[in-house]
Amino acid sequence: MINKAVSLLFFCLLIFFWVNGFPGPSPGKEIDQTRLPKILEEVAAYCRVFSSASLNYVCLEEVTELIYRPYRKLPRASYDPLYTTQRHHFIYDYQLIQKDYDINEQRILIEENGIKTNIKDAPLKVDRFHYKHIILGPLLMDEYWQEFHDYRIIERDRLKKEPCFVIEAVPKSGIRGDHLFGEFWVSERDSKVWRMEWNQESVDNYEQIEETAKMLKARPQIKLILEMGVEEKGIRFPSQYAQRENYVNKQGALLIRSETTVNYKNYKFFTVETEVKIK
Repeated sequence: MINKAVSLLFFCLLIFFWVNGFPGPSPGKEIDQTRLPKILEEVAAYCRVFSSASLNYVCLEEVTELIYRPYRKLPRASYDPLYTTQRHHFIYDYQLIQKDYDINEQRILIEENGIKTNIKDAPLKVDRFHYKHIILGPLLMDEYWQEFHDYRIIERDRLKKEPCFVIEAVPKSGIRGDHLFGEFWVSERDSKVWRMEWNQESVDNYEQIEETAKMLKARPQIKLILEMGVEEKGIRFPSQYAQRENYVNKQGALLIRSETTVNYKNYKFFTVETEVKIK
C-alpha cells in the first residue's frame, strides 16, 4: 500500500513539474550578473562572424506533426472526451545557401506519410505552426538586436555536459515584440548559442493560440525549442526543432493540442567559410 502511495505521489509531482516547469535556482540565491556584459560581447562577436559567413549545405529534414482533435488530456480520466490523432510525417532533402548576408532555403519532398515521392521546391507541409530560416535564431544576440532588448542571466545549466549560461532576452519597454524572443543557452567555453526556447507570446500566430485557449477554457503553454547540436568549422547548425502546443485548464490538467518535431541529420557541407576565425 505504501509503495502505491509513493508511486502516486511521484506521478503527481511529475505532472506538476511538467505543467509548471522544474524548479530553478533557490529564490534567495542571487545570480551574479556582472559577467553579463562580457558574455553579450563575446556572443555578439560569434553572431557577427556567423551572419557574414558563406554557407552551402544539405541535410535530411524529418518532420513529424501530431494534432489531437479535440485534445489529449494528461492525466487522463474515464470521462475525458475521445480524441483522434492526425499524424503527418514528411522527409525533405533540405538545402540552405547563405552568401553576402542573403539566405535561401529549398526543399525536395522525398517521402510523405510513408510514401516515396520527389517534389522539387516543395512547401513546408505542416498545419499548426510554420517556421522559416530557423538557423538565424541565435542572431537575436547580435549587436543590432542587443540595442532593443534587455538581457539577464537566469541560471547556469548543462547541455550534453557543456556548461552554459541561460540568458533571457525580452524587448525593452516601448519596443514592439513582433519577432521571436526568449531564452538562450550560451556555452561558457566558446560563447556560442547551443539552444533557444522562445517566449510563447512572441509566436507569429499568438492570436490563434489565444482563440484556442478561450475555446478550451484554459491558458496556453507553448514551447518552441531549437537545439544547435551540429558544429562545422566553428559554426553551430540545427539538430532538432520542437513545438509543443499545450494548454492548462482550471483544474490543472494538461491539454495537448499538437506536437511537432523536426530532426536535422546527415549533413553534407559544401561551403562553410568565415572571414574571421572563430575561437
